[in-house]
Amino acid sequence: MKGFPPVIRALLLTSLVLTIGRGLTLPFFAIYLSQQRHFAPERIGMVLGASLTLGIVFSLYGGYLVDRFNKHRLILCAMAAFALSFFLLPFSTGTASMIGLLALVNSAYSLYSITLKASIAEWLSVERRIQAFSANYTLVNVGWAIGPPLSVVLAKSSSVLPFYLSGLLAAAATLTLVWLLPRYGHPPLASTADHPVADKINFRQTLDTLRRDKRLIYFTLGGALGCLVIGQFASCISQYLIVAFDSEFAYQVVGIILPVNAGIVITLQYIISRNIRRETLMRWLMVGSLFFLIGLVGFILANHSIVYWMIAVAIFSLGEIIITPVEYLFIDFIAPPHLKGSYYGMQSLSNLGGAANPLVTGLSLAYTPPLTLFYLLMCATLASLWLFHRGFNKKLMPRVQAVE
Repeated sequence: MKGFPPVIRALLLTSLVLTIGRGLTLPFFAIYLSQQRHFAPERIGMVLGASLTLGIVFSLYGGYLVDRFNKHRLILCAMAAFALSFFLLPFSTGTASMIGLLALVNSAYSLYSITLKASIAEWLSVERRIQAFSANYTLVNVGWAIGPPLSVVLAKSSSVLPFYLSGLLAAAATLTLVWLLPRYGHPPLASTADHPVADKINFRQTLDTLRRDKRLIYFTLGGALGCLVIGQFASCISQYLIVAFDSEFAYQVVGIILPVNAGIVITLQYIISRNIRRETLMRWLMVGSLFFLIGLVGFILANHSIVYWMIAVAIFSLGEIIITPVEYLFIDFIAPPHLKGSYYGMQSLSNLGGAANPLVTGLSLAYTPPLTLFYLLMCATLASLWLFHRGFNKKLMPRVQAVE
């Protein structure tokens, strides 16, 4: 983060804190609902699935809010809602209240994430944005590496301690930003003040603008298929291993490949991102997709060899650290300055691909030979690359005119 404006460094570090808070609770939430609230499996699935879907869908409106309102206020509101939700979750007992609070957590984090991306676009030049996107992705992975082990330690004392610590971390970060943000002033680059048209476009007109941008549609669909491949890869592989082998071998493999994935992302993300340029985005996307394909072939061939699984995951992870920031830069490339938030919000819908991964994995393993799963993911990778290529070759949409 060297050379970034103080406001971007503060927001990136806040992203780390919020991710630690999520890592403290979300990976173990199904266990909490089962053991502490005695929810049946189908009820747990309803809570997790509905809240995740609501959070993703809200991101579309959240992007519109980012374009219309003060970003600092939105950040503080999102973080306050995030903190409050975690404080209230231990007191919730009903299905509807659980869905509502968990959806609020997901929506608040989505709003923060979109606002962070829009702030990066305002404060940094195009050349530095890819580094900021990569830095955020690295910090998010660091947060996921810290949160779950810490939660295991806390849960030995009390099952609700992780929730309270998540809320305290978010509340402390909120109070810190309340003090810091007013000191940072205004961004030197584009702002909504330079684009009064943003204040004249309502939500319906914004949706119409997004719908008419074929590039954005192609990129969002391509991102959804890419997210289907990478979004839930650990649970996807664990489901495959349990069906193809046994649960003991699944625990061995997953316990090793997760640190390999985290290590690759944390150590190589910045090094690779330094060489990514806007004019070479499509080339990098092809390279990242190639790593995905080679990694998936490695999964097919790995069989009982843990070493092969480690090598395949390392190659697969190289595709992850290339494609994730490149997708952000694609959207940054086509988004009008006054609609950055809305475009990032639209892009967030691609997370529905990750949400669909467990369903696709389950159906594939239930009705086809186990290895078919990886062939399906290879097809999704190629389809994603094709959609991005189509979008990249589309002409830019005319700029939106002010609405009287």
